[in-house]
Amino acid sequence: MQRLQSLQQQERGCCLAWSLTRATQARIAPNDLKALHEEVRSCAELMGVDTIEVGATHGLLICRKAAKGLVTTVDTMVRLGQLLCRWAASDDRQVGLRVGVHKGDVQWIDLASANMRGYFGSAVSMAKHLSDIAPRDAVVHILPSTKQALRMLEKMRFNVSVHAPTGAHFATSYFLEPWVEASVEENDDAQATVIRATTTAPLLPQEGTLWSKVATMSVPEFTAFLNKHSIDTDQFGRGAAKSLAEFYKEIVLDKRSYLLEKSGKLERRLELVRLDLVARDSHGKDHCLMLASETNESGKVRTRNQKLAVVVPEGVSWQEAVKSKFFNIFELPEDLQSQAFSVEANDFKEETSQSLSVPGLPSTYLTHEIRMRVLDPSMVGLQKIGLPNFDTFSTKQSGNETNNDSQTQSQQWQWAGVGGTSANNTDSLFKLLCDHNINVAEFDHGALNDLVEEVYQAKVSTLMLRGKELQRHLQIVKVWVRADILSVPHLLVQTAKWYRGKRDTAVKDRPISMRLNHGQSWQQALSQALQHRLNLDQKKISEWVEVDEASYSLCEEVEYSRSYPGLKTVYRIHEITCRMSTHATSLGLPDGQEFGVPRRLSPSIDDIAMTCYTWKAQKDIFDRQCRYEKSLLDKFPASDPKDVDAKRRVPAPNPLPSPPKSLLSSGLVVQEVMKGKKTNWDRARNAAKRIRDQDYTCKMFFEDCVAAFPELALYMGIAGPDGKAPATSSGRSADDEYQRTIGALFAVYWLMRLNIDGAQSFCFGVGSDGGWPALSTISKTPKRSAEEKSRRGGFLNGVKWSLFEEVLISSGMLISGTDGVKGHDEERTLAMLVLTAIHDIMKIEQLLPSVSGSKTREFSGYRAGETITDHDVALGYVLEYAPDALPSYAGLPAAQRDSVKFTQCNMEYNMGWLVQAEAPPGALFRKFKSIITAGKADPKDVAFYFTHWLTDLAGAEPYPTEGCEKFVLKFPQKVLSSFLLSFPFVQHLSTKSETQVYEDYLGWRWRMNDPPMGMPPAGEGAVAKMRLTVMAQGHSSEYLEAYEEMEPEVRQVLDAELAQTGLQGQAYDGDAVEMTGGPAFLVYYGPALLQKNHADAQGALFILAEVLRQARSLWPLAAGKADETVTVMVDALKELTIEGMLQLNPGEIWALHRITSKSAQVKKMSMLKDKEQLDWSSMRLLTFSSAPNSGGAATTTHQTSILQGEKPIYGLLPVDDNSTSVNEVSALGKCSGCFGLSFCL
Repeated sequence: MQRLQSLQQQERGCCLAWSLTRATQARIAPNDLKALHEEVRSCAELMGVDTIEVGATHGLLICRKAAKGLVTTVDTMVRLGQLLCRWAASDDRQVGLRVGVHKGDVQWIDLASANMRGYFGSAVSMAKHLSDIAPRDAVVHILPSTKQALRMLEKMRFNVSVHAPTGAHFATSYFLEPWVEASVEENDDAQATVIRATTTAPLLPQEGTLWSKVATMSVPEFTAFLNKHSIDTDQFGRGAAKSLAEFYKEIVLDKRSYLLEKSGKLERRLELVRLDLVARDSHGKDHCLMLASETNESGKVRTRNQKLAVVVPEGVSWQEAVKSKFFNIFELPEDLQSQAFSVEANDFKEETSQSLSVPGLPSTYLTHEIRMRVLDPSMVGLQKIGLPNFDTFSTKQSGNETNNDSQTQSQQWQWAGVGGTSANNTDSLFKLLCDHNINVAEFDHGALNDLVEEVYQAKVSTLMLRGKELQRHLQIVKVWVRADILSVPHLLVQTAKWYRGKRDTAVKDRPISMRLNHGQSWQQALSQALQHRLNLDQKKISEWVEVDEASYSLCEEVEYSRSYPGLKTVYRIHEITCRMSTHATSLGLPDGQEFGVPRRLSPSIDDIAMTCYTWKAQKDIFDRQCRYEKSLLDKFPASDPKDVDAKRRVPAPNPLPSPPKSLLSSGLVVQEVMKGKKTNWDRARNAAKRIRDQDYTCKMFFEDCVAAFPELALYMGIAGPDGKAPATSSGRSADDEYQRTIGALFAVYWLMRLNIDGAQSFCFGVGSDGGWPALSTISKTPKRSAEEKSRRGGFLNGVKWSLFEEVLISSGMLISGTDGVKGHDEERTLAMLVLTAIHDIMKIEQLLPSVSGSKTREFSGYRAGETITDHDVALGYVLEYAPDALPSYAGLPAAQRDSVKFTQCNMEYNMGWLVQAEAPPGALFRKFKSIITAGKADPKDVAFYFTHWLTDLAGAEPYPTEGCEKFVLKFPQKVLSSFLLSFPFVQHLSTKSETQVYEDYLGWRWRMNDPPMGMPPAGEGAVAKMRLTVMAQGHSSEYLEAYEEMEPEVRQVLDAELAQTGLQGQAYDGDAVEMTGGPAFLVYYGPALLQKNHADAQGALFILAEVLRQARSLWPLAAGKADETVTVMVDALKELTIEGMLQLNPGEIWALHRITSKSAQVKKMSMLKDKEQLDWSSMRLLTFSSAPNSGGAATTTHQTSILQGEKPIYGLLPVDDNSTSVNEVSALGKCSGCFGLSFCL
């Protein structure tokens, strides 16, 4: 026992406890441990906190006093914990660090013999407990009470842990992930320039009041006025506070409140009248006048059910304000009002408080609850308000006080019985808000009734008390739709919304989302979001969408609604990722094109909103580690738009004049529109002939193409009644589609002259003077950032341009000589120019054809009479059945027309599957091969298809003179090079089998590997070795070494399954593995799994083999299935280290679940929480633990070690005739890991 030197002492503080996981403690190097302690010291010094306890692998810090302003001690420690987690989670470290934060009592005693203090108390013990049981590594773990104490960081997104870990003293906790942004909104005074007064105030304040000083002020002058009166304007726009622009609008433009000056200090005053206008019918029953609904010009109806409310301007009595309101809305003269109405009750309330929405300004709220009676409903003149029969009636009002809309509102009024449910709900909610210091006087017009409808009728939100604070709670499902585009993970995000010609970019980079209705599960809301947001029916959802249930997380975010000032809104967000099939052509796949989805908001023909979407690389959305600074808040370098010039476009033609309506209703509109149009073949052939001439400039080429191809005018569409161009199926403007087509033509021009000025123009674009010469890093115009110039120069010097030339040579466009390119084929080049000019015309929805029953009963899935909505299929239909409709195509020689038509076939080809050896040859090449065989295409046609793919993607950005920005600025060079290198192999599909082409490619990749590996292997396991080295992408040596060290049983699984072809009667020539039947397996994200775990290659191969073994258990070999391929998704594993896969909580397992007859998915499941979902007829237990690798056969073991948290050793259950199912494991007897369930693991 140690002797106490003094009595225990106590203080309040916020503690942060950190600790390393046992696995990290076992392997961390001393230098890394020192670096961690230095990081802790640095962050503690930055935040001004003290270390009170420290050990080699754990520590305790305390914050006793918060900084000034909105920052609390909890803000400080949560942020400090996040900075430590960022350090630990960075790619070059991956340290298993866990952090807990808690605020409470901190006590200590002085330990004399140790000459130190020992700390204990609620803050200390709970912080350590939270650290110990954190749900995952590199997160800050807190309790709800701690989250409630956040101020500066209260809007950060926290994950919700609703299932408490074993040993926890609580039911719910929160954890903060390392890369969540910690930022505060900045004031945006610029928005005031577009804000206007919503209504003209009927009564102006009296002269001589403070109003006269501020009435003519601009936003900067108003800001200076506030600063002069010691108001800290930097606090506006943060947290619950209005922005300065919003406050300016409230005071100066809308006059919803006013300012008073008392003893040199400003005070804000809001005065509101809530009015019950009551009339009694002949039966003695009272009725109250209510605003029932509002209807805008487009026919959209918004239910109101609200009483009259009047804002009282400065210097005006409430009586005058009410009379003015009655005159403006109902056209009731003041003398009639005096004779007809009498005040029965006047309940007045005045209170002064500090409003969260206006920091630093005391706010005085004056509320008049007025009951006014109609003395004689039959009085002449009251017919305007529906009396004496108590009829419903309408009024007109220009503008809308809620949304600044200039449309005229039609307002519908009714006389409702006094004491109705709606009125009672409104009064109850009004009282509830007032009782919790939320003043309805600050709400927007109609906001109170919107809240009533939301809470009591639609029941999509609830009001809850947390502590003494009233909060509004809503649930949202947020859906990240993912697709691998050219083997690069992309996510679907919004770019803008269009409505009535206005473009809203506030939704930029947001995924699709939808509010949950009352009683709705997140799974139901997910399906509804995919239907409503992306226009997918249930059939397409089932065919195209795979839900990654392992990605599910429940998060919580806090916002302060501008419609309900003072009422904090808490969003519970169900976040989920779905994988979209690349067959979803209506969603811009497989190439990742932008698209738009229209949505009708009301029956009105004009009331349609268009949401525009794009596919964005996942790393551009989530991988932002390098942008963060070590500070209290995340700060990002702001780019000054003045430093760069706007992107440039070429002149576009006008929309086509509208033909007679009868022609527009024909099944082939394009044929009618193009009647009489002719191709200028002299200009077209001049472009094809001179494209490689030194003196044939880009400007000359552009002028020739525009003059030659009349189809280019189709991109601007047929003019509407307003003379404007129509919308497109991509969601882009018609001009965008025109610019993109010109960009693709320029890509053809530049790639045909790489050895002249093409490469430089491809990277930097062309100038606007003279003949549009190639730009460079030293070009003065256009102004570009140094970073952009560097990236353009890096592409120019880094890419292997000969790869592009080889593709064009293979297509027959360029002709090679002994010293490189010596010329070109004019006919072949002309065919490519024609294809490029027409390839996207069907994105103009007016031109989409309908299938003619007289020509065919069905075309690519579209039946007779149906409009072909897929633009590629639509063009293919025109080329097949109405080729003369497009004069440029019709004028080509037959051989060139066939090559163009071949490019419009749906190849269902995923290049990423080839360059990563992810798929067997059947899934990869079957459709491509069948189209080549059916059309008798030769290798040149295949190369022609790839050339078009290249130039189309190169010109995807709608700024043709800026160069091929899609490749130069937005595409990984390594991936592009891989695709270019793969093209020569694929074109041999016309002469070789799918498996031969695949084997040739694998052999070539082996020979080209760095470091060199000699000749490709032969014999048993040859294909497995070659595929694994390609899948490893740069880590081939580690995986080959690991493969050779694996137990024979494990290699047997890999050798057999990776050599499956998925093609009846086809096998690899160089592999001795014999495995008759099928199906073959495509392990989706298998390459990602190996690349993530290259440091533990043996462990990764064990995992891959176990997944394949259990997949074969679900799909036993069958001779009749040799032509089939099953997709096995390992999404849940691809981002995890082997250590992370094995860190399971008690009761958790990994399982392989057969979802459909052609797909399965790896899932982490709980035997406790998911017991009802465990169906072992369609599931197999994945056993990732085994006996030590001693060179002999692996022996069967339980998963008890995983369930109890011990570190397992790699291995695999022995392969036998029948896989061990969980049901069969029960015969082994029970162990401590079974938790009393019906079977033992």
